[in-house]
Amino acid sequence: GFGIKTMTFRIYNRWGQKVFETHNSTEGWDGTFNGVPQPMDVYVYTLSVDFIDGKKIEKQGDITLIR
Repeated sequence: GFGIKTMTFRIYNRWGQKVFETHNSTEGWDGTFNGVPQPMDVYVYTLSVDFIDGKKIEKQGDITLIR
């Protein structure tokens, strides 16, 4: 993303346990938690971004992990 000052991207499993977090826009989740492949399932993500112009966005949704 262009103009990002800070960002936080988190992924949670169906029980609300955080399985991934990054502050780097080029880093993605590899489908593991503590080195253990996670089961095929639906996971929830949250994304918080602060832009250099002062604008802020909050997004959330779900992703499906398929192996």
